[in-house]
Amino acid sequence: MVTDSDRLQVDRLKSVPFASASASVPASAAQMFAVLERPGHLEPFHPFCRENTALVWDESERRDRIVYLNGLRLDRQFVQWSPGEGFELLIGGSVDKRSLVTWTLRDDSSASSTITITVRPYIYAGKPRVTSAAINRLWIGPRLTSYLTSVVNGLNQYLETGERVARNAWGSHPWFSR
Repeated sequence: MVTDSDRLQVDRLKSVPFASASASVPASAAQMFAVLERPGHLEPFHPFCRENTALVWDESERRDRIVYLNGLRLDRQFVQWSPGEGFELLIGGSVDKRSLVTWTLRDDSSASSTITITVRPYIYAGKPRVTSAAINRLWIGPRLTSYLTSVVNGLNQYLETGERVARNAWGSHPWFSR
């Protein structure tokens, strides 16, 4: 269940620096959402995901856990859910250290759409804007963009082939790979 505290955390994170990646995929937004709405949806296409387990997955609440290839475990609390359009979630190892992630789907035609994933890291919350912007530009942003590009590439490949994406398919990542 999304709490007032969750909503406050989302509002606070909306103003922090972010990283994002987009890709055009060979499916409509509705077809793509049909993959994303399944429990454990990350497993077939996320190149750094060892497992993705639904903790609660019903109409009123969605929470799951991702275990990365290096053993890192993060819980995801979905705070906004729009069928065919995307969702927002808070992800982190603890309630007070969660980042905001937005998945946005947009139809380009009847046979293709664009996926955009945006991450707003919790580490910037409460920090001076200039400091956060510099850290994002020089260190965190490029690594997050590389990670997100691998995830959207994985979704694209999965939608094209229907086959599970190989681990570290576009190279290893220092934060999530073994």
